[in-house]
Amino acid sequence: MKKPKIVNKKWLVIVIIIVFLVVFSLLEEQKNVSARSIVLAMSIDLIDDEYEVGIQLLRTDLKDKQEFITYSTTGAHLTEILEKLSHDSGGSVSLCHTMVLILGQDLLTKDQDRAMRFFIENEELCNNTMIVASKDSPMEALSVKLSNGQGGGYYLGGMLRNIVTDLGVIPITIKDYIKNRYRIGNCVYLPCVSVEKTGETTFLSVKESFITDGYNYSILSESATKGLSLTLNKLKSGELSYNLDNKMGQVDIVKSSADIKVEKDTANIKIKAKLNDRAYVPENIDEERSVEELQKNIKAYVEECFTACQEKGLDIFYLGQHAYAQGKDFYQQNDFLENMKLKIEVNITMK
Repeated sequence: MKKPKIVNKKWLVIVIIIVFLVVFSLLEEQKNVSARSIVLAMSIDLIDDEYEVGIQLLRTDLKDKQEFITYSTTGAHLTEILEKLSHDSGGSVSLCHTMVLILGQDLLTKDQDRAMRFFIENEELCNNTMIVASKDSPMEALSVKLSNGQGGGYYLGGMLRNIVTDLGVIPITIKDYIKNRYRIGNCVYLPCVSVEKTGETTFLSVKESFITDGYNYSILSESATKGLSLTLNKLKSGELSYNLDNKMGQVDIVKSSADIKVEKDTANIKIKAKLNDRAYVPENIDEERSVEELQKNIKAYVEECFTACQEKGLDIFYLGQHAYAQGKDFYQQNDFLENMKLKIEVNITMK
């Protein structure tokens, strides 16, 4: 009778070593993850030639409760700042899951993109990290505790991802920011956030836009921001309100797009919008009059946006880039934008 074959001792030892290494690797990886400070949102501002940086973390060791913790520090070098924040938070700062980066106005207009280049060149942040400008202190927008219990930065990051094709502010990512900075005119547009209070309720308002070329800037009103959105964004939703004969009306945007053609002294902007009148149309007002009022409002939004930026020398509609694409070189003249006039055509289809 044959005895059962025993596994070669050499292979048995090898298998045991492999199992040990795999288990050790998994435990070490878990240890490394737990030793990191996972940043959900971040703020940066420039104050007296020093950076003020804030990070927001979510404490996960609490049962049935979320607690958002904010750390901040200042310094001349971002590498040293991140080291300080790692020390203060008790773990190595990890920015790969950062949802939103809140930037101060001085950083956007005086830093010459040094901070932005640092994070991009060192691949600290993901390309899809959202960027916003803060109307006041970016640290305040980051750290404010909202009435729903969420941290300001975390709430802001989640909200921006849901309004990509809506009428209003145009969310942009780090990738979009860099792309626009290298366009002719160097203009970038960012949602502009402010902390608002109504009685006991604290909330974040994101209805305006911040426009800059790295030096000059303009903050667009809510109506001018609509003009920006209608001209640059391909919209699939949103609401347009209008007033006719002292009666309020409202329509839903089904689809909207714009086309820009540039001549030497004139920019021709053609906007096509498909609207749904089922939202609310006042009684005794026919569709033709509603369309005329909506056309007038859209033209006013676009003109307000262009004028506010033109006064600051900001080519927010990228007219220089359009002229270059059309094979024309008059955009190189110093008074190119100053002498530019708009010719706006709005075609509306009611569904």
